[in-house]
Amino acid sequence: MNNKAKSVLGVISDILLIVIIIIAIIITVMTFTSKNSEMGIGNILGYTPFAVQSDSMAPTFESGDLIITKEVEDPQTLKVGEVITYSTVLTDSQGKSFRSYNTHRIYDIEYNDDNSIKCFVTKGDAMSTEDNVMVLPDEVIAKQVNSGYDESGKALEGLKISNFGSALEFLQSRTGFMICIIVPLALFFIWQIYKLIAMFMEAKAEDISEEQKRRAVEEYLAQQEKEKKDGDEK
Repeated sequence: MNNKAKSVLGVISDILLIVIIIIAIIITVMTFTSKNSEMGIGNILGYTPFAVQSDSMAPTFESGDLIITKEVEDPQTLKVGEVITYSTVLTDSQGKSFRSYNTHRIYDIEYNDDNSIKCFVTKGDAMSTEDNVMVLPDEVIAKQVNSGYDESGKALEGLKISNFGSALEFLQSRTGFMICIIVPLALFFIWQIYKLIAMFMEAKAEDISEEQKRRAVEEYLAQQEKEKKDGDEK
């Protein structure tokens, strides 16, 4: 392999390493912040990526997409049209209820007598009717970045990464983290050790070669000096 190919390979490996380290840091931070969160949801500087689990918001975003949300500090500031992630009670196929999270658009808002928000009426973009259960302000977790309506009343797409939600879920699993993060980092570490040993051996070989050259020159000069002395004695 020539020096140019080695240089290109080195740059590619460095870029891959940086990407892997960044992903590892993001997942690690999200894992630790989720453990310290009352909701059990991790975030990075107040932002949380959510993997979409259904097509209830299609075509705005679909199952397998990744949406970027920002933590809602004051639910009273939310507006109709914004897409929120909230805690809710769902029912599985066996009729058992469990608490989970849902992401739908605010369809309407009901207010108290003092003009504070009483609850949110939500609706999936793919649904013909609004959700049956109202969302209370303290159930709101986050809001999708850049969601809402534009000046013409058209729904904004919001910040998302298509088809990346499934990949994030896999990376957050133990198997995915091992395959995509731990193993590549271990292989890179081994490769760096190999390169370090190879550089050491090459440097040592060059030192030996230089030492041999020096000795050869000294022996040659000594031989020349001896021949000269022998010639003078004759």
